[in-house]
Amino acid sequence: MGANAQTEVPTFTAGEVLTAADMNISARTGIPVFADATARDAAFGGAGEKTLAEGQFAYLEDTNMPQVYQASQWVNLLGSSAEVITSQTTTSVTFADLSTAGPSVTVTTGTSALVFLSAYAANTLSAGYTGFIGINVSGASTIAATEDRGARTAFYGNGTSINLAACVKITGLTAGSNVFKLQYKCDGSTIAFANRSIIVIPLT
Repeated sequence: MGANAQTEVPTFTAGEVLTAADMNISARTGIPVFADATARDAAFGGAGEKTLAEGQFAYLEDTNMPQVYQASQWVNLLGSSAEVITSQTTTSVTFADLSTAGPSVTVTTGTSALVFLSAYAANTLSAGYTGFIGINVSGASTIAATEDRGARTAFYGNGTSINLAACVKITGLTAGSNVFKLQYKCDGSTIAFANRSIIVIPLT
């Protein structure tokens, strides 16, 4: 554990004599700092500890993540990101993984999140085809990738390429640990995707 990590969030009673150690636990960080989620969960609700309630903040050392307790869930306050550089192709006409799936991130969210996605796409066959990137959500939620929540491009020549990017608000999530993953499809050609990236920011 780091210098600021603690193992409890204490509650004091009327007339109790507070020691320097008591005050340091409560005041030196402003936000309680825990080694991980297990230590965080064990610090609330026990004898002499604060009852966990909406609006509580915490910081986890193992993930370097500040969190807030909202709607009976801990929700991350910073975005998470991932990237796959390798260029890989698909001929699938429905959303599917490439040989290297993703990129994907696991994020503790509320009921909505903002997703930034991008990729370099290239058409390896004839003109007149379209490539698509979509967002698949699993874990606490089950949301299939769709054309209207992602990015697309039409290719007007053999060997043409383009950088795709989009920002999509995903709503209707089940609060909890959700896995956001990019998937890909085309409409009859062979499309290559490289430099694929995703950033997910929970919305409170």
